[in-house]
Formats: sequence, structure tokens, C-alpha cells
Amino acid sequence: MNELQLHVSSEVGPPDEHGRVSASLTPAAVQVLLGWQSDQQIKSVHEASHAVASAVLRGAKSVKTIDIKNKFGGCSILDADDDEQPSIVRASTYLDLIVIALAGREGEILILGEPTNGNASDISEATKRAKQYFEAGMDVSALAGGIDCDYFNPVPTALAEALLSSMIETMTTARERARVLVTGHRDQIIALARIVYDARRLSDDALAAAFREIGLDPDKEGAKAN
Repeated sequence: MNELQLHVSSEVGPPDEHGRVSASLTPAAVQVLLGWQSDQQIKSVHEASHAVASAVLRGAKSVKTIDIKNKFGGCSILDADDDEQPSIVRASTYLDLIVIALAGREGEILILGEPTNGNASDISEATKRAKQYFEAGMDVSALAGGIDCDYFNPVPTALAEALLSSMIETMTTARERARVLVTGHRDQIIALARIVYDARRLSDDALAAAFREIGLDPDKEGAKAN
């Protein structure tokens, strides 16, 4: 028995329309399949997780570029600051942005077996959005429907506690959604990670072709795309 067989679950799914079957792989098995440890290889998994999450939730066109060539590259996602995006979004759509931000970490845990320090900026972005989720009144269960903390110096203890409670709930909900999404699309993330690693940078037609190759139609809107 080889190293891969030691880590492959005996649970095999039913064949799809092409006669392929899916087996349950542990992170160790995926590591054997990929043989990946380098910085760019790990980044390709991380950024592919962001990209697939955004494509599923908001449509593949929400992903502008995936870049692991540059040290400070990454997965560039359209948001409300882009001219082609609406400036006002529903609370559920805003929460999707937090899910997408946390998908990189969940992809690392699922595929590589543990998270890396490359998640610091994602956690910072998700935390900022979770605070805005409270202050902009998007958390319907929040104290008074949401309060802008910038009007208080210092912030009253009760308000600080309400803000923290809301942020923890929002981040926990988003992280669980990210985990479920990444788990359900693991094979597509791995496939896209391979493409990203080989190309180093994807955008425009090359990015659209990559999404088609992994079974995500770039012309189809996401599950909750506005």
C-alpha cells in the first residue's frame, strides 16, 4: 500500500455522468497528491479558495485577477468601491464578502491540514466588515438596530460589549459558511489551484477559461449575486 492509499477513505461516491467517482480524501492525502509545500504553491490553494467562494456566491465575473507571481498579489474581488458594482448591497450580500474573505483560511485547513500566517490580512478585512455590519444596521438582532461607535469617546461599556457580541456572531457565522462552501467545492479549488500555480497569474480570458475548466460558468451569476 502506498502513502496515498493510507490516507484515502474507503468511502467512494456514485459515478457522475462521465463515469468518474469521488473518494473522500484527508488533508494528508491531498498533500501527497499535490506534493506542495512552497510559498507559491500554498498561495495558489489560498487564492483559489477565495476565487471559488466568490464565484459560487457572486458569480465568476466577481473575480478580477488571481496573482501568486507578485509577493503582495492575491485574488482581486469586485466590491462596492468598484464602479461596476452597486454602492448599496443587502445585508446577506455583505455577509458573503466576509465569507469570501475567510474562505482562504478554510481552504488551507481543509486542503493543507492547517492555516498559515497568510490569513492576517483576510482576518483584518473580515473584522473590519463585521464591525461595519453592526454599525450600518445590517445585524438585525443588534442593540438598537446598530449604532455607530465613532460618535463615542470612550465607547460605553454596554455598547462595546454589544459590538463585540455582534462581531463574534457575524464572524462565526461567516466562518462556518466558508467551511461548508470550501468543503463542498474542494475538488474545484484543487483544480483551480493547479491552474493558478502553473500560470502564476490569471485574468480576463485566461481566468474565464480556468473557471470553465473547473466547471464554473463565468457567465452565470452566483447564488446570491445582485
